[in-house]
Amino acid sequence: MNEQPLADSQLWKEFQAAARRRRRNPTQLLTDYMRECLERWKDQKLDAEISRQAQASDYREADAMKIVHRHRHEKKRVRASS
Repeated sequence: MNEQPLADSQLWKEFQAAARRRRRNPTQLLTDYMRECLERWKDQKLDAEISRQAQASDYREADAMKIVHRHRHEKKRVRASS
């Protein structure tokens, strides 16, 4: 498969144009999106770990999920303030 670099692709050119029409920096927009994806994947992994641990303990899964949701909310609040 002959893949061209992202910077040379038609997809990137279209993304840049669309981002600029919205007065957004395309590189920053993509960076933010990638950061959100990584965070979401970490959260999914954490959810799976908590679910396994909750099943093996007396902790109810719903209680464990409340703790995770509070943790996520706090992380978002800290990110928003920086």
